[in-house]
Amino acid sequence: MGCSADLETILDETTRTWAGVQKKKMFGGVVYMTHGNICVGIWHDQLIIRAVEAANTLMANDARFRPFDVTGRVMKGWAMLSPDGWSDPIVRRGAIETAINFCQTLPQKV
Repeated sequence: MGCSADLETILDETTRTWAGVQKKKMFGGVVYMTHGNICVGIWHDQLIIRAVEAANTLMANDARFRPFDVTGRVMKGWAMLSPDGWSDPIVRRGAIETAINFCQTLPQKV
């Protein structure tokens, strides 16, 4: 199964103006990096976000979020948002903003 073309189109448009953005195939899907740090991505039909503690808060407050676990091992600080969540522009925008705000605190790798 490939990644969601609809979500990829949305993320292409959303990340178009980000500083230092790169798009790469990873995790069997696509990730969007800013200055070398993975920020958001797609795995099958799920939106992946990296947000450390904020990811835990999102998961606690909205059942459409779940831990990022594609190998049987949960990646702490990461969350996946179901299509029911990312198809809602307000939820999607909030999740992506949470991820980019976190990634802007990380040291630049490139």
